[in-house]
Amino acid sequence: MNMITRSTAFFLLLSASIGAHAGVIEFNATSFSVSEAASPATATITLKRTGDATGAASVLISSANGTATAGNDYTALSSTISWAAGDSANKTVTVAILDDAIVEGTETVALSLSTPVGDTIGTDAAATLSILDFEAGKLAFSAATYSVAENAGTATITVTRLGGSNGEVTVKYATSNGTATAPGFYTAATGTLTFAESVLTQTFTVSIIDNSVGQVDKSLTLTLSAPTLATLGEQATATLTIVNDDVDFTPNLTKITPALDNITQGDVLSMTQASPFNSANTLLATINRIPELTITSLEATQTAATGIVTIPVGDNSFHFYPYTAGQASSGASSAVFLNQNQSGRMITDEGLQINFEPALANTSVLQFALNALSIPKMVITSYGNLTVQINQGPPPLDLEDDGKLIINNSFYDRYNLRPSITSSVAPGGSKEGVYLHPHPNPALAGQEYMQVVYTSDSVVRQQLFTTAPAIGQEYINALLALNGVTNVRFESFGISSFSFNGRTLKMYADFIVRRVDPKTYAGSTLKTGLFGVGDLNADGTEDFKMVYSTGDEQYFYMLP
Repeated sequence: MNMITRSTAFFLLLSASIGAHAGVIEFNATSFSVSEAASPATATITLKRTGDATGAASVLISSANGTATAGNDYTALSSTISWAAGDSANKTVTVAILDDAIVEGTETVALSLSTPVGDTIGTDAAATLSILDFEAGKLAFSAATYSVAENAGTATITVTRLGGSNGEVTVKYATSNGTATAPGFYTAATGTLTFAESVLTQTFTVSIIDNSVGQVDKSLTLTLSAPTLATLGEQATATLTIVNDDVDFTPNLTKITPALDNITQGDVLSMTQASPFNSANTLLATINRIPELTITSLEATQTAATGIVTIPVGDNSFHFYPYTAGQASSGASSAVFLNQNQSGRMITDEGLQINFEPALANTSVLQFALNALSIPKMVITSYGNLTVQINQGPPPLDLEDDGKLIINNSFYDRYNLRPSITSSVAPGGSKEGVYLHPHPNPALAGQEYMQVVYTSDSVVRQQLFTTAPAIGQEYINALLALNGVTNVRFESFGISSFSFNGRTLKMYADFIVRRVDPKTYAGSTLKTGLFGVGDLNADGTEDFKMVYSTGDEQYFYMLP
């Protein structure tokens, strides 16, 4: 055997000798798994060494993208694992897991062994790492705004779980005051919502107080906080609006109580208070933005002592009491509306409707005249009428048939007058005072209307009084309740007209309102409405008596 042949044979013999004493390195399993939400966020991979372990050994373990992507789902791995001579213990290596907060299902990483030193690589030289998706999700309100009717009782608020539903998560909720305050408008609510595995929605309720007071819509704030496992979404706060269902704002508004000697009067709305819709505006400011006023450069003012609102229009002026206010009908335009009976309403650009009745601009002249008649006391009603009791002082007493003393019912009879809403410059030569003039309608000979002449800012002015129904709306309703009656209208000087089966008829209101004698309905309920009473004034036409819900009655004379 030559030298080369002997060397080759020796090398082969040495190699065989080494291989016979080498161990085997491989994965101890071909698949591993880890949850994306693991703590710590690592996957542990185990390698085993079997066979002859007398020598030192090492192997390179590497990762490669499967459906998982290095840098997004895990940190790439390339690491040498070593065993000392005689060491056959399992070795581990960790793969860092990255939680990407994306719902994507299970993803895989390919693991492989290579470059062995001292040992050989066994059959299980490749393995798969499965990253199990775990998304607890984000918790948020289902909407930025919620609304509930004031009379609904409760508002149900929905909280949603987005971007995952793994694991049980919790979140705290709470309410806080906005323009709606607790406990006047709602009951404060706090608590914790729990979402079990796979549950995507939970709800809580807020109790709403129906306070029967008209006001603008009110709102409160809803807040989520302190989530466990999950995180908060973008909509962690929301607004709950309580939609007002009461049209009358009057009880919640500031009033003026006029205090004039010998005058009894109800409260009047203060027009200098802040608008319920926008506290930066007063009610007067919103009125003065109504187009009828702005276009003609008019300006409404209110007298603090009496509550009378005045709007000058050239030489004339409007005078009225603002008695009530409420929500204007949907879509109503900003405007001033005047009824034929001199009442009316103003609708502001904020949607507030202020209802008014005519007012006597100057009461002192009329009071002076009433004093001369020993009937100084008067009442200004919420319907805009001015009433003066015919008998003032101690009430007279009458005897019943059985000798019982009773108050004479006629003691409560009173004059009922309605002022025109406008005052004007009095004719030249006029002097302050109260004057009675013949009714301008020839069919009402003997009837009169009243003129009050007074001085204002060195100008002699006048305002007229006529008769009128004590309660206009009840009178209208009673007429319309009669078969064939339509189109009721108020005209001038106490006359009202209506259509009856195609004919236009007119009636005149008596200026005296009487108390209904209780004897006439003893043992039964007072019947209200219009009733025929024959020809009271002997003019050949049927006349009527109107009985009001207040227990008063008033005659109406049919015009020929």
